[in-house]
Amino acid sequence: MPATATSLHDLVENIIEPSKVISDQYETHQLEKTDGSIIIGRVVSEDAGVYQVMMNAFAPTQLTPIKTSEVKSKKTYPISMMPPALLNTLNPDEVLDLMAYLLSAGNPGDKAFAGK
Repeated sequence: MPATATSLHDLVENIIEPSKVISDQYETHQLEKTDGSIIIGRVVSEDAGVYQVMMNAFAPTQLTPIKTSEVKSKKTYPISMMPPALLNTLNPDEVLDLMAYLLSAGNPGDKAFAGK
């Protein structure tokens, strides 16, 4: 599906300001445990009375199990796990390559890669 100006705008905005709009697929939660400690992370699953929580976006397979019986409250956390200003680490060519990759869904034959 070709990208529209709006979807390109949204894509860039989401990269620059990841906490402005957070899809429910990626929302982070604040879990207050019954012992008073706070856990912040993305609840990946809940099964058999245990939350599996991703606390580090750079290690998405490293999950922390937390028993639901130990959770006093669970609420949406308003800050994305994606760090802001990631584009600042890239040079202009790398930014263009990233946009082409994202807009083409990784298809190297897509017109987004024309001239590469």
